[in-house]
Amino acid sequence: MSSILVVDDERGIRSLCSEVLTRAGHQVDAVDSAAGAIAATSRKKFDLILCDINLPDQDGVSLLPKLLVGDPVPAVLLITAYPSIDTAVRGMKLGARDYIGKPFSPDELRLCVNRALAEDELRHTHNALTKRLAYGSMVGDSPAMRQLRETIDKVAHSDATVLVTGESGTGKELVARALHFAGRRAAQAFVPVNCGALVGTLLDSELFGHVRGAFTGADTSKRGLFVAADSGTLFLDEIGELPLELQPKLLRALQDGEVKPVGGNAAIRVDARVIAATNRTLQNQIAAGAFREDLYYRLAVITIEVPPLRDRPGDIGLLARYFAEQAALRAERGRVVLSDAALAHLATQRWPGNVRELENTIERAVILAAGDILEVADVAGPRAPAAGAAFATFVGDHVPTLDELERAHILKVLELCENQKTKAAQMLGINRTTLWKKLRQYGLDAD
Repeated sequence: MSSILVVDDERGIRSLCSEVLTRAGHQVDAVDSAAGAIAATSRKKFDLILCDINLPDQDGVSLLPKLLVGDPVPAVLLITAYPSIDTAVRGMKLGARDYIGKPFSPDELRLCVNRALAEDELRHTHNALTKRLAYGSMVGDSPAMRQLRETIDKVAHSDATVLVTGESGTGKELVARALHFAGRRAAQAFVPVNCGALVGTLLDSELFGHVRGAFTGADTSKRGLFVAADSGTLFLDEIGELPLELQPKLLRALQDGEVKPVGGNAAIRVDARVIAATNRTLQNQIAAGAFREDLYYRLAVITIEVPPLRDRPGDIGLLARYFAEQAALRAERGRVVLSDAALAHLATQRWPGNVRELENTIERAVILAAGDILEVADVAGPRAPAAGAAFATFVGDHVPTLDELERAHILKVLELCENQKTKAAQMLGINRTTLWKKLRQYGLDAD
């Protein structure tokens, strides 16, 4: 049973709607003016509102903003005579769901109302599934995580730029994805780019695109990620790594809603919401002359700080169970659980690498464990290194090359996995073929 409000100054229309819809099992209220509608909606929440366009004190279209409020917003159907159909179409552009023309039969009324209510049910189901997608990987029930989700709920439907801050490994990209999928742009593209992965012309071209012949190797034109994210969300990870020479161009794109490809003269209009993230203190970079203050304020219209894992120790057990379940699925093995002793041990650790370090530890344990129950010995072994760490060490004045570090890392993982190539590849985050190529590259015996 749905709650329906009928707004019409004709007594016959109010009576017809009330009788037909009440017989159909709905709860119906009826008023004869815009003032009556505002009073009714302030007292009670309605699932659907039937509103005449021609009311004695205000037209139905201008009344729409006062009716389309609440969570969820009610469906509004406009009642119109033939000469005002153009006005009804204008009302639909402002948020009305549909219109029904006078005179209408009981069957037409029932069909129109049932269609609007069915669409609303589908919309609510879609929104619920979208929210589950948005928050699916944001595991935790601590006060800090509940506050974080509340903030995302408030900010998601805005188009304001957001700066997500927090230590490495806290899950800043998960927050950016939640902001996207919980908002009105969820059906459009989420486009991530790591500003520290590319430099100079390459990053310029990646963000803004280029025209053919703009630089050596530009054999064809390419659209940039701003254009790819049009109507969706562009996520600029590690924004603190953005080269100083590109910062004015990003600022102009944010201010004007236009981008100019490398080597091009014509600007392209884009409508992309921008979310940026950093583990750096941008104020310090501003003071050092490495980041523009005006760009910072343009990016940080809203700032969301992701708490480190040490500030929400109550979530460690929930996260560990979740990571064990996901790692078991990836490893195509049966259900894996953690013993109470293992969970207690994990809760005592500081986790300087935050959630990412915990995830690496659990994945290593799942891959290497002999049984289906992870004990303290499984989760207390050598952890996957936090960001910036390496297995190789410096000897004397020798500074190891990247190839030497990678070779030592592969050897250590193979040792941990007792030379099982499939497990080693999983732990390294590469496929088995890539691992074999690396072994040949470094002159290692594949057997």
